[in-house]
Amino acid sequence: KTYVIVSGNVACIRRLNGTHQVGCSSEINGNVGVLHYINDTDSLNWLINSGPHQPYVALLTSLNFNRDTVQQLRNSKKITGIIVIHTDDSATTPLPDSFSPADKCPGDLYGLYHNNQEYGNCKKVTWNEDGNGMFFEDFEFPISIVTNKNETDYLINNCYLKFNQPTQGVPREYPLCAVQMKSRMAAAKDSETCIRRTNTPTNLNPDKYCDALGDKNVIGFFKDVPEDYKPEKKSIILAMARMDSYSLFENIYPSADNQVSGIVALLAAAEALRKYKDHFDNTTKDILFTFLNGEAFDYIGSTRMLYDMDKGALPLKLKMDHVDRIVEVNQLAYREEGRIWIHADPVSRNDPNISSEIDDMISTILDIGKNLSDIVGAVNQTQPLPPASTQKFLQKTPVPALVLTDHKKTFTNKYYNSRFDLAKTISAMVNASDNGYNHVTDQASNLTVAATLLARSLYTLATGSPAPEGLMAEQQSVTHMLYCFLISPNCELFKQVIPPAREAFDDLASQKSPYPFYVSVYGQINNVTRIIQRLLTHYIGTVEKNHTESCTSSEKASLQLYNYLWMAGPLNSDNKTRTVTCVKSRVTQTKAYSPAFEITDYNGWGGFQYSTWTESSWATNALLLRVFLIPSKAMETSILSGGVILTLVSMVLIYFLNKKADILFAHPRPSSL
Repeated sequence: KTYVIVSGNVACIRRLNGTHQVGCSSEINGNVGVLHYINDTDSLNWLINSGPHQPYVALLTSLNFNRDTVQQLRNSKKITGIIVIHTDDSATTPLPDSFSPADKCPGDLYGLYHNNQEYGNCKKVTWNEDGNGMFFEDFEFPISIVTNKNETDYLINNCYLKFNQPTQGVPREYPLCAVQMKSRMAAAKDSETCIRRTNTPTNLNPDKYCDALGDKNVIGFFKDVPEDYKPEKKSIILAMARMDSYSLFENIYPSADNQVSGIVALLAAAEALRKYKDHFDNTTKDILFTFLNGEAFDYIGSTRMLYDMDKGALPLKLKMDHVDRIVEVNQLAYREEGRIWIHADPVSRNDPNISSEIDDMISTILDIGKNLSDIVGAVNQTQPLPPASTQKFLQKTPVPALVLTDHKKTFTNKYYNSRFDLAKTISAMVNASDNGYNHVTDQASNLTVAATLLARSLYTLATGSPAPEGLMAEQQSVTHMLYCFLISPNCELFKQVIPPAREAFDDLASQKSPYPFYVSVYGQINNVTRIIQRLLTHYIGTVEKNHTESCTSSEKASLQLYNYLWMAGPLNSDNKTRTVTCVKSRVTQTKAYSPAFEITDYNGWGGFQYSTWTESSWATNALLLRVFLIPSKAMETSILSGGVILTLVSMVLIYFLNKKADILFAHPRPSSL
């Protein structure tokens, strides 16, 4: 056969913001190059210094795919594409010591310290020292990973070694094995240009060049309140975590430490607090569990939440005046010195009242931590907040706020926003089986303690009373959530909370890999968002004893006080049927969509007020990777020449045949009788 299609091909795509385009794209018909396998310095140097058959497509191992190598290849002007090996096999995809395509100071331009002379641009702490910034570069050629081991073996053994590998440094003769890489993106330049082109109709079937990034936030008020409830000023504690991340390659967004550790800890804390819900009355503060989306792209979710506060568009017409304090959980899996670290904003401490309240909050959490194997530490007061959603809220209104992380200074996560932020790198890897589902990993044990710390801290901050000794997170719940988020969504916990419909179960069963933690384009709610809403409802909601018409499977954000969700429920004793439940809660979804795309004639594209990230669209046949043999230029020329000569000879022959047709094809005269 002429072509061998590589189906396990996952491309780097193009995204845009208000001023730039980043990512990758190919030529309209794809980029073609001779495959060259780079697995050490010698093979890299051979291509750059000696390779005569350019353009090349470089095949890189996970250890060789880094900024320095890619930059050397770009500077050589010899490559037309890059393929990276990324399989589940540790032998073919060894884990690098570090890899983060994010920059060294994530979110700084839109954060609290932008233009701050003392803290801006990571002057005090370089948070992501391993960041190489590759995500924010514009590559003029396609880059893809190949995830299927059989296909990577084919590329190495049946393509490179068989046809292309130099013999003692001497290049091979034709035919050579080549690769066509196609990942043509429709968008170009920046989001403003792309949106304008999309909104300018040119025919009856208008083209769409890009889509704005966005999804939904999930928020849930903890207390049960009467229907006429109106929140008072400083009556709510925001307990927050972030839901999204990114990586260089489409649909590969694992985010084990980056987001999952914080999400699991906050959900487990919510479940633990539910047992003491009757301790929360009109004399205590409410807790608003908040899961923000799009935060990896210049704080889309938190910015939109603040925008909606100003517009009175949130449930209960929530505003910052109602917020008493903030507690955010961030990365929790790699504990520096075995501790969870408390961070606070030094600028807010300029207000003596806020500074005093921050000190009280820190003291409370430190005291609770002492009873949990002394797992908490506080950073220096002069150190700024790490990249966190809290920064956006403090930009709006200074309030006492803390961020809990696993790092004292620089990130302990060496794979921040990368494809290597996996279950196995945070000691949470188990087999995809019933035994794996119930297996308590080291990380599950650690996060259970972290969730207990968080639950007790929120209890004390909300009630003003010491937390009961029985207030503890469930290790089994943490274990199950880690499995479902990081190993397989087709798990019993997720089955319990999805709608009781065959389509929902079929969708879970079809999932062959964990849900991606990527905000994606606005318009279709992500699976992660849906499942977090349902888990939070499951953990803090109330099962309705009498199913009523008010129970609905609708998941749309609402201004009503209570929402109702049908859930499939736990398995019955026959292990076949389930007890369907109707759960009442104050959990809902709100927009995580930048106001920049809704404000008429928005003119702040080059500023830092609202996120302007978009994702390029592409045609259904735009992503392709295939292998084939190419002949030498001389052979191509001879074949072309032969074809031209044959065509000319044929034309001359046809001319003479036509000229003498009356002779050559004359009809015989009828014979006379």
